[in-house]
Amino acid sequence: MLQAMAVTGNVTQAATMLGLTQSALSHQIREAQRRLGVDLFVKGNKRMEMTAAARSLNEEAGRILAQLERVETDVANGASDARQIVRIGCGAYSGYRWLPRFMKGFQEQAEDIDIEVVADATRRPINALIERSIDIAVTSGTPSKAATRSLRLFRDELILIIAPDHPLADRGFIVAEDLADQIYISYSDIAEKGHEYDSFLKPAQVSYRKMLKVELTEAIIELVIGGFGVSILSRWAVGPYLRSGALRAAQVTRKGLFVSWHAVTRKSEGTDCPAWRMATALQHWCETDREAFGHNIGLEHHDPI
Repeated sequence: MLQAMAVTGNVTQAATMLGLTQSALSHQIREAQRRLGVDLFVKGNKRMEMTAAARSLNEEAGRILAQLERVETDVANGASDARQIVRIGCGAYSGYRWLPRFMKGFQEQAEDIDIEVVADATRRPINALIERSIDIAVTSGTPSKAATRSLRLFRDELILIIAPDHPLADRGFIVAEDLADQIYISYSDIAEKGHEYDSFLKPAQVSYRKMLKVELTEAIIELVIGGFGVSILSRWAVGPYLRSGALRAAQVTRKGLFVSWHAVTRKSEGTDCPAWRMATALQHWCETDREAFGHNIGLEHHDPI
């Protein structure tokens, strides 16, 4: 009802879309408003406009319907001989240069599994996992042990990236004060636990001159190369640019700043599900292929957490 009204803005047209009579839909709207105790629509110039309450309900209903559709697809695939699809999202970074290298070996072992990349999961991978938008999240965030299970993949360094002619380009490492007069380019304005703001800038009570929010990793890199600012990213995400000389890097503090990356799946699914099989294969790949995520990472074995 809400979605039909949002599209048409007209009770008659919405009723036709839903296969109802106009009076039946009008009755549904009145009953919904009575039960909720709020108005859902107000008359506009040429159409019925949704109130804030209706927009909120419609947005949530859209997520629920999408989730139900994904669950139905999963059930149908599980009940048939169809190939299993694992949807993967990579937290923070939109780069997937590592994926073809991994898939080549993985699909030789798991011929019944196909992989889909969900780019929209980049900003909130754990939420996307819980909401079933994806089946496995590759993330440096702290996984929720209540709803997820995870495998540690590797430990990576967060580094400052700068253009080759930047004043900081010849520095071996930086301190927080070095960013006080810089334009900082970030993929998010939300501080992640254990990342640069939480572990580097906040303790020093330092902030950058200006922040530029850019949600695409490749765009951040190109802007840094062009001299529009600096950024702090994982070394694995920028390795090719460092090797080519397009970027320079500086260590964050003398000791460096490191984060651990995990492959995360839903705890509600068994360890024999396709997503967990893929997570296990991804961990094994990181352990055995020292160029797995674009640079020499190294990794000792870790149990599920």
